Amino acid sequence: MVDQIFKASLSKGQGRDGWCVIFKHPLRSGKNGKAGLRVRRGLGTKVEAEAQELVDQLNKILSDQKLWNPTEKDRAKKEFHPKIVSAFYDNITPEKRDPWAIRNEILPLPGKDEGYVKALMVGTTGAGKTTVVRQLIGTDPDKERFPSTSSAKTTTSNIELIFTPHNIYKAVVSFLGKSYVRQHIEECVLSAAMAHLETSEKQEVENKFLVHSEQRFRLSYLLGSVRSLAEKPIEDEITDEFTDEEVIETDTVTDESEISFQEKNVLRNKLNGYISKIISISEQSHQKLANELGVEIETAGKEDLITLQELIEENLYEQDNFQTLIDTILDDVESKFEHLDPVSVAKDKSNWPLYWVFESTDRDDFIKKINRFSSNYAPNFGCLLTPLVEGIRVAGPFRPSWSPADETKLVIMDGEGLGHTPDSASSISTNITKRFQISDAIVLVDNAAQPMQAAPTAVLQSLVSSGHHKKLIVCFTHFDEVKGVNIPNVAMRKDHVLDSFDNSVVSVGKTLGQRAERVLKACKVDRIFFLSKTQNSFKPHSRSLIYNEFVNMLSAIQKTIAPPVPTDAIPVYDDSNLVLNIQKAAREFHIPWEARLRLKLDSRVKPEHWTRIKALSRRLGELNIVEYSDLRPVADMISRFQIHLYLFVENPISWEPDSSPDEMKQTAIDNITQELDYQLHRFFSKRLFNDKIKNWHQAYNHRGTGSTKVRAYEIKEIYHDAAPVPGEVPNSESSMFVKGIREILQKAIVTGNGKLKE
Repeated sequence: MVDQIFKASLSKGQGRDGWCVIFKHPLRSGKNGKAGLRVRRGLGTKVEAEAQELVDQLNKILSDQKLWNPTEKDRAKKEFHPKIVSAFYDNITPEKRDPWAIRNEILPLPGKDEGYVKALMVGTTGAGKTTVVRQLIGTDPDKERFPSTSSAKTTTSNIELIFTPHNIYKAVVSFLGKSYVRQHIEECVLSAAMAHLETSEKQEVENKFLVHSEQRFRLSYLLGSVRSLAEKPIEDEITDEFTDEEVIETDTVTDESEISFQEKNVLRNKLNGYISKIISISEQSHQKLANELGVEIETAGKEDLITLQELIEENLYEQDNFQTLIDTILDDVESKFEHLDPVSVAKDKSNWPLYWVFESTDRDDFIKKINRFSSNYAPNFGCLLTPLVEGIRVAGPFRPSWSPADETKLVIMDGEGLGHTPDSASSISTNITKRFQISDAIVLVDNAAQPMQAAPTAVLQSLVSSGHHKKLIVCFTHFDEVKGVNIPNVAMRKDHVLDSFDNSVVSVGKTLGQRAERVLKACKVDRIFFLSKTQNSFKPHSRSLIYNEFVNMLSAIQKTIAPPVPTDAIPVYDDSNLVLNIQKAAREFHIPWEARLRLKLDSRVKPEHWTRIKALSRRLGELNIVEYSDLRPVADMISRFQIHLYLFVENPISWEPDSSPDEMKQTAIDNITQELDYQLHRFFSKRLFNDKIKNWHQAYNHRGTGSTKVRAYEIKEIYHDAAPVPGEVPNSESSMFVKGIREILQKAIVTGNGKLKE
């Protein structure tokens, strides 16, 4: 017996595709975890009678439960219009996107067989990583501005750049999914609505609406901002009037905006309309709930405030005017794709763009077009597609302007910068660490003026414990800012920075042992470089420090594809005591996470706000994303086990032959830990994410008084199911877990040419 009646209704589209249909899907879960996800699809007609006929067809499907079965899709195709069949049957089983595979199919990455080096750029936000990339690919910092840079978080999508000898530029850009974009718009609107209730400052409402709290998704780039759309030219304004996330390139602003004065007026009116609607909806919801509950934000206690905030959020989701506003904004965002040649855009089943392809022999035209997908140039806020991009891959005759070589066979992979202040238990994003495996060189870019803080040190530790340390190259930027009366010359300034590097190495050694410390110190011989004023153009000159450092760094990158040292050394292991390593790793994961969840106190770990924990559960339960901001449970779990399994691998009970040179022994250990790194990523991604999506979704769906605590306990259960702590008295769950870890370790040992004691 079905308690709920599902019915579709006609809705006027937002001026682009005409009429739309809105209905609650009986087989897809909504925000409360129950059937009835709200779906809105364009009908592709501006004729009301045609649209109504399509809606009537959908209502026939909704009224016949036999047709709800996905296997009935072929039958439905014979009776109903393709748009209606697509609207109902698409995404019953969520469509999985693999943007990397899309880019690889269209523009494959060349590798060692073709003589190419894949160099992964890693570095803290603001260290100058992308500026170094500009120098390596030879783009003009004044005229081309590709890739974009700023003092804040700029690179939010993955970028791969392929150096080719041919005088043709090619690009493929993959986009984020529609559900991802819609949910981020919802979160921006909700954040803006809550900001209005808390501050009543219109500027704060605008900031929360236009810049998502993660700083990856920025509606300001798509819709414009009050300041970017102002009549006064943006280059005449003071940069600090923008939020940190909207810092623009101001050294040389030479281009005019691509947006006309009339278009700015339209954008400004739309933006003001969105802000006004958010304020109105927020006030209505607050007033209604305040009257019902007798609670005011100004006088509410902590628990009452949490409950009221969740109730307001829930109430907003249920309001038609809220959903209509989200629909309108999403339509506005989707309209930005209309600037692209439709022939060059591939779309998914819901007609949302999957990827864009382009090629040209005109460098200026190519850079101009690709900048629409990567730029942070504020005068163009309102027409940029940057926040909708998951990844960019370009190929062309790139080469450093200062390079003596005619042809450089290089692939550069760039991505989001590392955070500045991770706590002692946080880890590097799996989006980065998975790329360690396919990289030949890993270039760690750090600020010489503030060298080797927590995040770069975490990179060093991750590289050693995963067996990829030989790929490491360190590049210290802002070397010109290293000053002091005690360091009057270049040599002493280098020593000053290297002291910080040594301190980080010693820190890693305390965790991973003397062998780790020794292999990292080997970098100091020929794999550490110092760069000054990398944003400026310079000419080849044998006495130029920056020229020599760049040339030597490029040479070091190219040497990383040299054949590895052959090894006949065979490490022999006894895994009878492996359970102790597993026990330590599991505890080191659970203890800080219990503190983050506010279930236990730990002076070393900052408790997380309930909204961030809720957002994390939504990412894993609904958006197919394994992390939220710096909350990275999968990466944390991999890191803890990687460290303690490395300590096991690094200490075999014997060697065959025992007289093997240390270099061969180190190569043997690296071979095993690299395979182990790959297996651990697969193992814990499955246990903590893929197998637990429903559990994460359930944790997210809790609402009302006490839901924060309930959610925390459910997440704790997810963690303990994924990695139970083995105790003195084994149980079936921990025994199976230990068996799984032992199996992947044994596989890594055998694959890496090691042995297990019989």
